[in-house]
Amino acid sequence: MNKKIITLVMLLMAAAFSAQAQSRLEPMTQLHQKSWGEKEFGTWLSETAIQQMLKFPTPMEDFPSALYIYYGYGEIERLQVKWCVGYNKGVMLDSMEVRTDKTTAVKFSDLIEHAVKTCMFNDERLGFDGTTYFFGNSIRVATIWSPDRGSNCKRLTDVLEKAMTAVKNQNEDELKSLLPEVESLTKVFKGLYPKD
Repeated sequence: MNKKIITLVMLLMAAAFSAQAQSRLEPMTQLHQKSWGEKEFGTWLSETAIQQMLKFPTPMEDFPSALYIYYGYGEIERLQVKWCVGYNKGVMLDSMEVRTDKTTAVKFSDLIEHAVKTCMFNDERLGFDGTTYFFGNSIRVATIWSPDRGSNCKRLTDVLEKAMTAVKNQNEDELKSLLPEVESLTKVFKGLYPKD
Protein backbone atom coordinates (compact mmCIF):
# COMPACT_ATOMS: atom_id res chain seq x y z
CA MET A 1 0.00 0.00 0.00
CA ASN A 2 2.82 2.42 0.91
CA LYS A 3 4.55 1.77 -2.42
CA LYS A 4 1.34 2.68 -4.27
CA ILE A 5 0.96 5.92 -2.33
CA ILE A 6 4.60 6.88 -2.88
CA THR A 7 4.31 6.08 -6.59
CA LEU A 8 1.11 8.14 -6.87
CA VAL A 9 2.69 11.10 -5.07
CA MET A 10 5.76 10.91 -7.32
CA LEU A 11 3.59 10.81 -10.44
CA LEU A 12 1.55 13.80 -9.27
CA MET A 13 4.72 15.76 -8.49
CA ALA A 14 6.22 14.95 -11.88
CA ALA A 15 3.01 16.01 -13.63
CA ALA A 16 2.88 19.24 -11.64
CA PHE A 17 6.49 20.10 -12.40
CA SER A 18 6.27 19.20 -16.09
CA ALA A 19 3.24 21.50 -16.35
CA GLN A 20 5.44 24.39 -15.20
CA ALA A 21 7.27 24.85 -18.48
CA GLN A 22 7.77 28.37 -19.80
CA SER A 23 5.30 30.20 -22.01
CA ARG A 24 7.51 33.16 -22.98
CA LEU A 25 10.99 33.80 -24.25
CA GLU A 26 13.25 35.57 -21.80
CA PRO A 27 16.38 37.59 -22.53
CA MET A 28 19.62 35.79 -22.02
CA THR A 29 21.22 37.05 -18.83
CA GLN A 30 24.93 37.33 -18.10
CA LEU A 31 24.59 34.27 -15.90
CA HIS A 32 23.10 32.30 -18.82
CA GLN A 33 25.83 33.56 -21.12
CA LYS A 34 28.55 32.51 -18.73
CA SER A 35 27.17 29.06 -17.92
CA TRP A 36 26.12 28.17 -21.47
CA GLY A 37 29.08 29.93 -23.07
CA GLU A 38 31.60 27.87 -21.20
CA LYS A 39 29.63 24.68 -21.72
CA GLU A 40 28.29 24.72 -25.29
CA PHE A 41 28.14 28.02 -27.15
CA GLY A 42 31.67 27.77 -28.50
CA THR A 43 30.51 24.88 -30.68
CA TRP A 44 27.05 26.16 -31.55
CA LEU A 45 26.63 29.96 -31.58
CA SER A 46 27.26 31.25 -35.11
CA GLU A 47 28.84 34.65 -35.60
CA THR A 48 27.74 34.82 -39.26
CA ALA A 49 24.15 33.53 -39.27
CA ILE A 50 21.53 36.27 -39.53
CA GLN A 51 19.36 34.35 -37.03
CA GLN A 52 19.55 30.94 -35.38
CA MET A 53 17.84 28.51 -33.04
CA LEU A 54 19.98 26.35 -30.76
CA LYS A 55 18.39 23.32 -29.11
CA PHE A 56 19.87 21.63 -26.04
CA PRO A 57 17.77 18.64 -24.89
CA THR A 58 18.27 16.83 -21.65
CA PRO A 59 21.24 14.44 -21.99
CA MET A 60 19.11 11.30 -21.99
CA GLU A 61 16.69 12.55 -24.65
CA ASP A 62 18.81 13.59 -27.62
CA PHE A 63 21.93 15.44 -28.75
CA PRO A 64 22.09 19.22 -29.32
CA SER A 65 21.20 20.68 -32.71
CA ALA A 66 20.91 24.07 -34.39
CA LEU A 67 19.17 25.83 -37.25
CA TYR A 68 21.02 28.70 -38.95
CA ILE A 69 19.60 31.21 -41.44
CA TYR A 70 21.94 32.94 -43.89
CA TYR A 71 21.42 35.69 -46.47
CA GLY A 72 23.02 39.00 -47.41
CA TYR A 73 26.58 40.18 -46.77
CA GLY A 74 27.87 37.98 -49.57
CA GLU A 75 26.21 34.86 -48.15
CA ILE A 76 24.23 32.43 -50.28
CA GLU A 77 20.58 32.32 -49.18
CA ARG A 78 20.24 29.09 -47.24
CA LEU A 79 19.12 27.36 -44.08
CA GLN A 80 21.59 25.06 -42.40
CA VAL A 81 21.10 22.45 -39.71
CA LYS A 82 23.97 21.25 -37.55
CA TRP A 83 23.59 18.40 -35.08
CA CYS A 84 25.73 16.40 -32.73
CA VAL A 85 26.21 12.78 -33.68
CA GLY A 86 28.24 11.80 -30.64
CA TYR A 87 31.02 12.61 -28.25
CA ASN A 88 34.29 10.85 -28.92
CA LYS A 89 37.33 12.87 -27.89
CA GLY A 90 35.26 16.03 -28.40
CA VAL A 91 31.98 16.88 -30.10
CA MET A 92 31.33 15.12 -33.41
CA LEU A 93 29.06 17.16 -35.70
CA ASP A 94 27.19 16.66 -38.93
CA SER A 95 25.40 19.27 -41.00
CA MET A 96 23.11 19.73 -44.00
CA GLU A 97 21.87 22.81 -45.76
CA VAL A 98 19.21 23.79 -48.27
CA ARG A 99 19.72 26.69 -50.62
CA THR A 100 16.61 28.75 -51.04
CA ASP A 101 15.47 32.14 -52.29
CA LYS A 102 16.02 35.31 -50.30
CA THR A 103 12.30 35.71 -49.53
CA THR A 104 12.14 32.36 -47.76
CA ALA A 105 15.33 33.03 -45.78
CA VAL A 106 14.09 36.49 -44.77
CA LYS A 107 10.72 35.14 -43.56
CA PHE A 108 12.36 32.59 -41.27
CA SER A 109 14.80 35.24 -40.05
CA ASP A 110 11.97 37.71 -39.37
CA LEU A 111 10.12 35.13 -37.29
CA ILE A 112 13.08 34.65 -34.94
CA GLU A 113 13.88 38.37 -34.86
CA HIS A 114 10.34 39.39 -33.86
CA ALA A 115 10.03 36.55 -31.34
CA VAL A 116 13.26 37.67 -29.66
CA LYS A 117 12.06 41.30 -29.55
CA THR A 118 9.06 40.26 -27.45
CA CYS A 119 11.03 38.44 -24.75
CA MET A 120 10.68 39.45 -21.12
CA PHE A 121 12.07 38.37 -17.77
CA ASN A 122 9.98 35.78 -15.97
CA ASP A 123 10.39 33.19 -13.26
CA GLU A 124 8.56 30.23 -14.75
CA ARG A 125 11.58 27.91 -14.83
CA LEU A 126 10.32 24.93 -12.87
CA GLY A 127 10.40 21.27 -13.64
CA PHE A 128 12.75 18.36 -14.06
CA ASP A 129 14.08 17.48 -17.47
CA GLY A 130 13.38 19.57 -20.51
CA THR A 131 14.81 21.18 -23.57
CA THR A 132 16.45 24.60 -23.59
CA TYR A 133 16.16 26.65 -26.77
CA PHE A 134 18.10 29.77 -27.70
CA PHE A 135 17.04 32.17 -30.45
CA GLY A 136 18.68 35.18 -32.03
CA ASN A 137 21.98 36.19 -33.49
CA SER A 138 25.42 36.70 -32.02
CA ILE A 139 24.33 40.00 -30.42
CA ARG A 140 20.80 39.51 -29.07
CA VAL A 141 19.77 36.11 -27.69
CA ALA A 142 16.57 34.97 -25.96
CA THR A 143 15.95 31.62 -24.36
CA ILE A 144 13.09 29.37 -23.31
CA TRP A 145 12.95 26.12 -21.41
CA SER A 146 10.44 23.48 -22.59
CA PRO A 147 7.73 25.80 -23.95
CA ASP A 148 4.15 25.24 -22.80
CA ARG A 149 1.84 23.35 -25.14
CA GLY A 150 -0.43 25.73 -27.02
CA SER A 151 1.80 28.76 -26.40
CA ASN A 152 3.22 30.94 -29.16
CA CYS A 153 6.70 29.82 -28.16
CA LYS A 154 5.70 26.17 -28.61
CA ARG A 155 4.42 27.08 -32.09
CA LEU A 156 7.78 28.80 -32.68
CA THR A 157 9.85 25.78 -31.68
CA ASP A 158 7.54 23.42 -33.60
CA VAL A 159 7.76 25.30 -36.90
CA LEU A 160 11.53 25.73 -36.61
CA GLU A 161 12.01 22.05 -35.81
CA LYS A 162 9.92 21.22 -38.89
CA ALA A 163 12.28 23.51 -40.84
CA MET A 164 15.22 21.55 -39.44
CA THR A 165 13.61 18.33 -40.67
CA ALA A 166 13.06 19.85 -44.13
CA VAL A 167 16.72 20.87 -44.30
CA LYS A 168 17.88 17.42 -43.19
CA ASN A 169 15.61 15.95 -45.89
CA GLN A 170 17.15 18.35 -48.43
CA ASN A 171 13.59 19.39 -49.38
CA GLU A 172 13.10 23.06 -50.27
CA ASP A 173 9.40 22.48 -51.10
CA GLU A 174 8.86 21.08 -47.60
CA LEU A 175 10.63 24.15 -46.21
CA LYS A 176 8.48 26.55 -48.26
CA SER A 177 5.29 24.76 -47.19
CA LEU A 178 5.99 26.11 -43.69
CA LEU A 179 5.87 29.76 -44.82
CA PRO A 180 2.14 30.35 -44.07
CA GLU A 181 2.71 29.28 -40.44
CA VAL A 182 5.94 31.33 -40.31
CA GLU A 183 4.14 34.46 -41.59
CA SER A 184 1.16 33.94 -39.25
CA LEU A 185 3.38 33.47 -36.22
CA THR A 186 5.53 36.48 -37.15
CA LYS A 187 2.36 38.64 -37.11
CA VAL A 188 1.48 37.22 -33.68
CA PHE A 189 4.88 38.17 -32.25
CA LYS A 190 4.73 41.63 -33.87
CA GLY A 191 1.34 42.08 -32.17
CA LEU A 192 2.93 41.42 -28.76
CA TYR A 193 5.12 44.54 -28.91
CA PRO A 194 4.35 47.09 -26.19
CA LYS A 195 2.09 49.89 -27.44
CA ASP A 196 4.18 52.73 -26.02
